[in-house]
Amino acid sequence: KIASCLLGVTLLAACSFASAASVVMTDDFSNAKSGWPHSGATSVEDLGFAIYADGDYQLTPVADHVFGYVKAPKQAESVDVSIESDMFLLAGVGSGLAGLACRVTDAKNFYGFAARGDAGLTIFKVIKGEVTPLAHGRLRSVLAGSVDTRLTASCKGDELRLSARDGDSLAIKDSALTKGTAGLIIWGEKAAGTMATFDNFTLSSLGH
Repeated sequence: KIASCLLGVTLLAACSFASAASVVMTDDFSNAKSGWPHSGATSVEDLGFAIYADGDYQLTPVADHVFGYVKAPKQAESVDVSIESDMFLLAGVGSGLAGLACRVTDAKNFYGFAARGDAGLTIFKVIKGEVTPLAHGRLRSVLAGSVDTRLTASCKGDELRLSARDGDSLAIKDSALTKGTAGLIIWGEKAAGTMATFDNFTLSSLGH
């Protein structure tokens, strides 16, 4: 089940990462038993789908303006991490976004690194459920309302970075969050048909 919190704010938002990294896990989602949640919505309390789908991993919100987070099945011992994944986002006519997250202590406290359906790129933080945009940029979108890219994010000390294929590189410093897990995120509107698929995921430790 996707952990969730309500977001009621527009999100707008990392550089090349030349740092020694130790790979913690990789996943091409070809094995539905590789450890990620695999369940669809069965009640009103289930706020989204998180399922293996034809060699990808799919997240789909089924409630408006709900943020979902799915923790990677393996985690780095260090809080300093790099996260990468191919991602296809279909946001429809809405303002949906999807991407990566680090230092997640719960659904109301984390750093997010995401692409938006309007071809925006964003780094943001959520503290006690309140969203604060930290950096924003743009990426190339071939079809309105959709994004097909590869995101690379890192949290190292107080440095947060995000880059996208055919997009900007963003970097910002923030020290509000110092611990937590890493994984995938989505936010959107069910009426708009928001959906994101992920592939070729890599989580690496940047710690010593």
